[in-house]
Amino acid sequence: MRIVVLGLIGQYPLAGMTSYFLQYVLGFLRLGHDVYYLEDNGACPYDPQVDSVSMDVSYTVGYLRRHFEAHGLGDRWAYRDYNGEYYGLTQARVREVLRTADLLVNVSLANAPTDEHRQARRVVLIDTDPPFRQIAVAQGDPATLDLLAAHDVLFTFAENIGGPGWRIPLDGRFRWHPTRQPVVLDLWEPTIDPGAQVLTTVMNWTSYASVEFRGEVYGQKDVEFMKIVDLPRRVSQPLELALAHPQAPRDTLLAHGWQLTDPLAVSRDLWAYRDYITGSRGEFSVAKNAYVRSRSGWFSERSTCYLALGKPVITQDTGFSQVLPVGEGLLAWRTLDEAVSAIEALNADYERHCHAARALAETHFDSDRVLSDLIEVAFHG
Repeated sequence: MRIVVLGLIGQYPLAGMTSYFLQYVLGFLRLGHDVYYLEDNGACPYDPQVDSVSMDVSYTVGYLRRHFEAHGLGDRWAYRDYNGEYYGLTQARVREVLRTADLLVNVSLANAPTDEHRQARRVVLIDTDPPFRQIAVAQGDPATLDLLAAHDVLFTFAENIGGPGWRIPLDGRFRWHPTRQPVVLDLWEPTIDPGAQVLTTVMNWTSYASVEFRGEVYGQKDVEFMKIVDLPRRVSQPLELALAHPQAPRDTLLAHGWQLTDPLAVSRDLWAYRDYITGSRGEFSVAKNAYVRSRSGWFSERSTCYLALGKPVITQDTGFSQVLPVGEGLLAWRTLDEAVSAIEALNADYERHCHAARALAETHFDSDRVLSDLIEVAFHG
């Protein structure tokens, strides 16, 4: 089967985004499919060298070439800049691939499907940021309705969508299928180091504005983080944030005992990202307020990398405890006291939690299983 993955690696050439999209490409390849990565939205990319959006695409093109060639994908990627110039595959080759594609996978709505994209037998959307898309539908936003209608099948990381606790009314015109981040296990060799001390995470303080719906505000991580800002004072475990966003209250966080590190150094490429996680004791993280408030069941693609490396994850429960086993390797919390207890439980039997973390990644996030299920639903419902 010929599969095209639409992504945003070039627009945001940082390791977390790279891992996010690249694992779809590599995962489909592992299943024996003919797979291509395409980024053709024409947006100007972020350039970490100047920490700004830039019209110069040289950094982005070099970044894409280096990462795809390192994974044996040198002839399977294409990037179109704002002037319409193609890098990697030629425009003629991209058109041929799209014309003969069986499946186009639009991850995180990387692009509004064009007529060329729509030539694929099936066009699917992976909604990785619920419930914002569902709220827009409930509010009748015309642009969102048109975007969703341009896809044949809709998937979402909201694994609890439409189930008990889910709080957003669903429009009968759209059927959502739960899915989760695929993990190519070969990329993440587990390393268990009982001497590792620091619980870490890589995070953005806030990504965009909050959304109000039916009198409730659905916000970002900053809202939830301040609820547990005192955590370092309650535990002896060092807690470190690779924290992005210029408006994050760094002085406040430092005063409460959080350690901060340079997010660009950690995220400059996939190898630095993997090394940072490998050197961690595990992950401690919060979720976006919207994920928590909606009881979406969303689970972080970053956290799956920690699990695959055998690093336990302690993270805020968005409702994922309804679909994933928690208590060993993955510890969910809802309050500050529960976060403290989770860290204590991790330290009481650290190596057991490490083995459980890897086992959970193998059982629930293995790309072979996740992507096989996605293909089955995409073509057979």
